[in-house]
Amino acid sequence: MIRNIIFDWSGTLNDNVKAFYEAASIVFNKLGRKMISFEETKREFTLPYMVFWNKYFPDLTLEEEQKLYYEAIHQVPDAEIYDGVKEFLIKMKALGINLLVLSSDPNSKLLPEVEKAGLKDVFLEVIGEIHEKDGVITHLIEKYNFDPNETIYVGDTYGDITAGKGAGVVSVGITWGFQLEEKIREANPDFIISNIFEIEKLL
Repeated sequence: MIRNIIFDWSGTLNDNVKAFYEAASIVFNKLGRKMISFEETKREFTLPYMVFWNKYFPDLTLEEEQKLYYEAIHQVPDAEIYDGVKEFLIKMKALGINLLVLSSDPNSKLLPEVEKAGLKDVFLEVIGEIHEKDGVITHLIEKYNFDPNETIYVGDTYGDITAGKGAGVVSVGITWGFQLEEKIREANPDFIISNIFEIEKLL
């Protein structure tokens, strides 16, 4: 039985794929390179996110990327959660499921988005500014004494799936987020879903 669900935020619960693309375009331009296509971005973006950035800017450091991206993401419009997400999460909380969020987004963007969506009190914990998620997932399992077999991690990139697998939890890939479904499948998640309500079948 699944008792704990850890979610990625961007592209999984929050529809900010286009916002990311606009912010990434600003960063690419500042670094003197024309932005890649939207489809290439969806194909190549992954976690840890420096794998993506260093593909195009091999000498870019994590600290430089964080500074540039922080500035850029605050220049683009705020994103909204996907339709049905709030209703689903409220239902899961009512069922006694522990809900958490892990995100690479800056907390200055992530936390206001969660509050604006009316989800602040739904999550047991919301953690932003994460570069590598597998260690954080492992930390949360230990912190809350979760059983890995009763815990799923839901994400929208190849790297999300490998992070869940690395932490020993059930991995769930979604098809509506950042990455193309074919890339999600390459990571061999335990499950792939095309609608957030399909998670109910896994409980």
